[in-house]
Amino acid sequence: MIRPLYFHNPNQEGFEAIIKHLHSKNYKFISIEELYSRLEKNDTKGKLAYISFDDGWQGNLKLIPIIEKYNVHITIFIAVNPIMSGNFWWEFVAKKVGYTQMQNFKNLPHDEFESQLKKIKTEVADLQRSTMTIDELETITKHPLISIQSHTINHPILTKLPDDLLNFELSESQKQLEKITGKSIFAFSYPNGSISHREINAAKKYYKIAFSTKPNNISASADLYTLPRYALTGDYMRDLLKMYGIWKYIKGCCEKITRTFKA
Repeated sequence: MIRPLYFHNPNQEGFEAIIKHLHSKNYKFISIEELYSRLEKNDTKGKLAYISFDDGWQGNLKLIPIIEKYNVHITIFIAVNPIMSGNFWWEFVAKKVGYTQMQNFKNLPHDEFESQLKKIKTEVADLQRSTMTIDELETITKHPLISIQSHTINHPILTKLPDDLLNFELSESQKQLEKITGKSIFAFSYPNGSISHREINAAKKYYKIAFSTKPNNISASADLYTLPRYALTGDYMRDLLKMYGIWKYIKGCCEKITRTFKA
C-alpha cells in the first residue's frame, strides 16, 4: 500500500511534523520513478509514502533541509508560466475580489474567465513574488531527492478549456519542462483536481501517469491516470486525520450538525 500525500505551500514546522511521524512509523519515502516502477509490476507491498507538491511555490525551497534530514524523495508539479511571471492567477483574483469569490470565478466559461482575469491583472499591481524563479527551478532539478513534473502551462481549469487549449496546456508544459530540466517529464497533476474522461484521455497522450485530488491510498490495481492523493496543509492534527481517512467522517458529521441547526 502506498500512502500518497500532497501539499501546496506548507509551513516548515507542519511539514516536518508529518514527515517525522511517517519516519517514526518506518515508512519508506519513494520517488516518483519508484512509484511508477512498482505500479507497472503491481507491487505496492510495504509501508510506502509518496510525497508531492503542486504549483511551484517559492516556500517549497525552505523544506529542502527537512527532506535531506529524513531522506525524503519528493515530486514538485510545476505550472510553467507562473514560474516565469512570479505569481499564480488566483492571487490577482483574490486581491481584487477576495478568496470567498474564487469558486464563482473558477466556474466562469473560459472566454469570460480570460477576459475578467486580463482586466483584473491591469488593476492589481505590486504582488510580491510567490513562486520559485526559473533559476531556482533549474537548481533544484539537479537535487537527487527532487523530481520535477508537469502541472500545465497556466494552471487553468481544464474542464473549461476547448480541446485545442487542453492539449496545448498538457503538451507544451511537458516540452518546456523537459527543456528546462533536461529530464523526462512523464507525470502530470490535474490542476484543481478538475477532470472528466476528456482530460484523462488527453493526459494519456503525453504522460505515463497522472494524479488527481481524490483522497485515498494507492493500491496495485489503481488506475494510472487518476492516482489518488491526500491533500495536506501543514496543520499537523488535521493532516493526521486526513492521512488516515478520519477527517472526512468528522467533516461529514459537522456538516450534518450545521444543516440540522439551519433547518
